This record gives sequence, structure tokens and C-alpha cells, in this order.
Amino acid sequence: MQVSVQQIDPVTVQLTIETDSETVQRAFDKAARFLGRNVRVPGFRPGQVPLSMLKQRLTPDTVRRLASEILIEENLERALKDHELVPFRTPRVEIEKFQEGEPFRFKATVPLKPVVEKLGDYTAIEVALPTVTVGDEEVLQAVENLRQEAMRIEPVANGKAEAEDRLIIQLRPLEPEDAQPKRFLVILGRTFAELDNALVGMQENETKQLELTFPESWDDEHLASKTVAVELTLQKIHRPIYPTDEELAELFQHESIESLKETTRRYILERKLQDAIDQATDQLLQALRERSAVHIPQALIDEEARDEAQRFMQQLVQNNLSLEQFLQHSGMTREQLNESIRQRALVRLQNTFLLLAIADQEQLQPAPEEVTQYIEDLIERSATTPQERARMRADEQLHYRAIQELRIEKALQKLTAKLQNKDTEGATP
Repeated sequence: MQVSVQQIDPVTVQLTIETDSETVQRAFDKAARFLGRNVRVPGFRPGQVPLSMLKQRLTPDTVRRLASEILIEENLERALKDHELVPFRTPRVEIEKFQEGEPFRFKATVPLKPVVEKLGDYTAIEVALPTVTVGDEEVLQAVENLRQEAMRIEPVANGKAEAEDRLIIQLRPLEPEDAQPKRFLVILGRTFAELDNALVGMQENETKQLELTFPESWDDEHLASKTVAVELTLQKIHRPIYPTDEELAELFQHESIESLKETTRRYILERKLQDAIDQATDQLLQALRERSAVHIPQALIDEEARDEAQRFMQQLVQNNLSLEQFLQHSGMTREQLNESIRQRALVRLQNTFLLLAIADQEQLQPAPEEVTQYIEDLIERSATTPQERARMRADEQLHYRAIQELRIEKALQKLTAKLQNKDTEGATP
């Protein structure tokens, strides 16, 4: 076996491996014997059929495919060991020359462990945490939102339709005569001007005829964007009932509306402060990336980009959006979206390995009880059977991942320590 080594970049090595014709022939023979274990030929016991007869009964492409796998597995493993290379992900193989009875040559692109070539002086990075304030109008709006959420609906038997009432209406086009009526649930004041004006003051079971110009957004393709003479019937009126200040405070377990407002103010303050810390943390990590040099193998970037794309698609599903709808709303092309996803994946990886480098430099290690708690929390969230819980507790890879995640967390805390110190100084309650 002949091996040449080319260093593509600090984290990628390309091996060109060539074996002689005798080795290739042995691989073909081995493949044929393996595939022919259950081939039955009259006069021969299974496994005792001569090789020449086996090859006549086996599909050449199948033998060839298995032979190439044998050659790659045996020779690549040996080449990696001889050159003391430890792949960080599965090498990518490209066959250059392959014929039975002739030398075999292939290339293997080997991704190596990411390398932090330069770790910037993270202790010198400073990012100002902005002052956080909460205005009275924000508090009042938040309390009103709570009031909206606590609203209940009651039927109105003998009253007239008013703004914000939830109405069940029926619309029947006057032409053609056999046009079928359709029912709609609307909120008075939130449909469109002509219909809102017609509904104000109507009572249940009242009917009127009028001409309406429906907006493009109307939830009926036969009426949307059209001017139609219709018969309008108001079938049901339901009125929103909002809790008083006293009822709202009691509902959220507060003694008074002022106490509820104060709790709401603190909640808004904490949320804004956390948003400010998150933004400042992103700025810190960006500054760290700009001061550092980290090399990541392309195979790992591709893998992370696939994971990032999957997370993105899951978010679209949760928000009831299709990919086409997102692209239309965002004004992005598929190529731009893919590049954006790839950049997010790259930044995530750079952050991860730079934080691990900080953990190495600061000798940050989690305590055994922290690792145990991390795994138990994960088990609580994901394990459903006693067998699965036992398997996770015994999983060495899971323990290793827990340690690395906790080291990253500790390094991030080290990086953001100054922000945390500015927390109470910058916040204005």
C-alpha cells in the first residue's frame, strides 16, 4: 500500500491510497466468498463451491461493490493508524481507479478535530450593558393585555349589537336565486366599514338586504374582492365581559391592582434586562470571534447546517408557516436562506470551540454532582421508561457531552461576568 498525505487546511487532510493488483484480486475473491456463502450448486456443500463457479452465479456489480468496501475499510484504517490521524467525522472517499486485477486508488478527505489557532484576549473585551427602564404606559398596556386574556363571553338575548361583540352572521347572495347562505364569526368593528356599519344596532334574527364590497382578505373566495348584493342575518350576539380591577387582581392572586401592576413592572424589567444581556453576550462573542482564529472541518459545518435547517423547519411548523410563505414574507430566496442557515451554523460552532478553549485555559471543570444533575434533568425531560433511564445513566457518551456542555456554560459565565456585575448598576427599576 502506498499513501501520500496532503494537508488541505489545519483541520483537513487528504490521503491518496493505492494498493497493488494482488490485494485487489484478494478483495474480489473475499467478496465473492462472502456473498456466495448461501449459493447452492448441485454436487457441492454450502460454502464449498469453487470460487470460479461462485463468480459465474453472482452479480458482478454486487461483487465489485463489496470488494471496494473491503479495500477502502482495510486500507483506510491502516493508513490512518500509520499516520496517527484521528478523524473527527467520517472521511469522505472518492474512488479514482478500480478494476479487478489492477491496482486500486482512492482519495480520502479526513476531517480532523477543530483547532483554535488563536484565542483572543477575552478578558479585555468590554461591552456596555444599556440602562433598562419600564414606563408607566408599558405597565398599563401589559395589565390591559391580562384583562383581555381574562375576558369571558356571554350571550346577549335581547340587546343590540355593539362594538367588540362576537357575532354569528349569515350572508346569502341575492343572485342567483338558489345561492346558498354561509355563516361567519366576526367581531364588530374588526371586519370592514360597510359591514360594521350595517351590523351596529342590529338584534338577533334581524335581516336586511344591502350591497357590500368585500375586501381581498375576506374568508370566502366567492366573495373576496367583489361587490355583491346580499341578505345579511344576525343570528347570535355574544358580548365580551372584562374583569374589574379588583377581579383581575384576585384572579392573579394579588391583593390589589397596584400590587399586580408592580409585579408586572418587575416582570417587564427582568425580561428587558435579560434581552439586553443576551444582546450584549452576542456582542461579546462576536468580538471574541474577531480577535480569534478557529478552524472547523467542512464536514462538521455541513452537519451543523443540516441540524440548523431542521430546527428552522420545526419553527416554521410551530408557527403554522410553510417555507414558501416564509420566503415570501422575508423577501429571501432559497439560496439566501440556505446561506443564512449556514452562517448561523458556523457561528454556533465557532462560539462552541472558542468557549471550550476558554474552559481549557481557565481549567474549568464541573463538579461530579453538577454532571449528575445535568443528566438527571435530561432524563426527566426525555426518558419514559425505567430501562431508558438506566441506559442514559450508563451512557458514557452522554456523560462526556454533559461535561462539555457544562464547561461551555462555565466559560460563558466567565466571559459575561462583567455584564452580570453591571446588571444592577445599569437597570433602572
